[in-house]
Amino acid sequence: MSEHTAELSAPPPEPETRSGSKRGIVAVVASVVAVVLVAGGGYAAWQFFSSGGPRPAEVLPDTTFALVTVDLNPSGGQKVEAIKTLRKFPSWTKRTGITPDSDVMKAIFDEALKDGPCKALDYEKDIKPWIGHRAGLGGVVLGGKPAPVLALQISDVDKAKTGFAALAKCADPSDKEFGFTTTDDYVIASDSTAHAQAIVAAGTKAPLAENADFQKWTDEVGGPGIVNAYLSRTSPKILSTLDSGKGGLGGLTDGLVDPGGLGGLAGGASAGGVAFTPGSADKDEIANAFKDFKGAAAGLRFADGGIELAFAGGGAKAYDGKSVGRHVSALPKDTAAVLALAVPEKALDGLKSGGSSQEGLRSLTQMFTEGTGLELPDDLVTLLGSSVSVSLGGDAPAKLSDLSGPGDLPIGLLVHGDDAAIKAVVAKVEAKTGASLSDLPATLSSKDGEVALSTQSGYAQDLLGDGSLGDAENFKDVVTHASESQGIFYLSLDNGWTDALRDAADGQDKDADEAAQNLAALRAVGFSAWSQGDTAHGLLRVALK
Repeated sequence: MSEHTAELSAPPPEPETRSGSKRGIVAVVASVVAVVLVAGGGYAAWQFFSSGGPRPAEVLPDTTFALVTVDLNPSGGQKVEAIKTLRKFPSWTKRTGITPDSDVMKAIFDEALKDGPCKALDYEKDIKPWIGHRAGLGGVVLGGKPAPVLALQISDVDKAKTGFAALAKCADPSDKEFGFTTTDDYVIASDSTAHAQAIVAAGTKAPLAENADFQKWTDEVGGPGIVNAYLSRTSPKILSTLDSGKGGLGGLTDGLVDPGGLGGLAGGASAGGVAFTPGSADKDEIANAFKDFKGAAAGLRFADGGIELAFAGGGAKAYDGKSVGRHVSALPKDTAAVLALAVPEKALDGLKSGGSSQEGLRSLTQMFTEGTGLELPDDLVTLLGSSVSVSLGGDAPAKLSDLSGPGDLPIGLLVHGDDAAIKAVVAKVEAKTGASLSDLPATLSSKDGEVALSTQSGYAQDLLGDGSLGDAENFKDVVTHASESQGIFYLSLDNGWTDALRDAADGQDKDADEAAQNLAALRAVGFSAWSQGDTAHGLLRVALK
């Protein structure tokens, strides 16, 4: 693989990670990746079906400890599924203006950069002649220290050198901590030209794609998808050594949430997720939490007429063989929504042997005990049983306005456990508080080994019956590992509740009407979590009509 180098500043004599702002490289990374990401669902037909070329993992070194990739040219089956799936949403073409014959990259590039710092760039002249359809963003270890990396696929080396340099300069012309080099297939960018060159050299010698751990976790999530993520077994240790704002990936984290330029596009992602600020937690606590970590991966793909997001990670201990599958499968077949969990013995043992060393928490626990009559943690262990679910029945009103109170909603809690002991705990709480379940209103029903608490007595009896949710086609399509799952979420969008929601949205406003039309394209959403040995799996599936 030949290498071609370009630089925006003089390279340092040694490829070592330096402190200081990385906002320049981040602006470039965010700008390019944002364009590629947003274009993912509707690339022009010639681009979508073009030859693939090497993936980022075939170029980056096996010391890559964290990597997110976007592949707009995955296997042929996924391309077809993506087109079929996205076209089922009525607002897709209306909102994006994208058709199979569109020059999608021009539309996306123009939209993404129209309010950014690169308005002077011309798509036809500066971007289209060289940009590819695969990209990766992550971190690589060089000389024992982490460095950020961007791998962007290209179609023309000479034009990429000019075009990418123009993109970098307009993003932040004053940046002094950014450099890149090119190979026959990729632009490789990092926080210095020397680092970019070192990454290419290391990748040529030992590519990540040949790393056994990378192969294992990629296979665990079903192989390469349209979007993939990977964390090596060493990533927690590496991340715990980083200080936010101190260069390396800490600077990358700061830059991605920078509201200026296109960096703000990535910032919103942290608002709804788990925010991790390197250096914000005690390093010993982090090391202990991830001491058994063996790596992880995630993959997003279009498959079987729907969308799926798969997760896998190593080092988690299995939930002692317990499954909530039988519990959920026996719910009423018309169940509209359910969240169910198997309660592992380890968790119960932890509650029994627990006890807080924090004075404030002990005081709160004592106040709760005195107010309710519950004896913690023993009564809580009893109430949880071996598995528990919260569900919504399928008996929906013709209109949402027909609902006048909680008693009109078929909502129920089902516990598999010691029914006599559970009823005794409930009776103790009623006696202590002077209130009864009927005041809620709620009703309690039971049979051997099961207790149902519901807003409707009829639904409580339904929960205790021998239902057949597990045989429902929608359920089987989106909850693919029910029999072995320790956690299950299921939402049916093919029932009276959906009809009532669509009716309520009808004529409200254009956005509500559009949302209702898109909702009509969905059948069900499901998530299942299970373990095999010390490997934890999760699968989110969306099924369309």
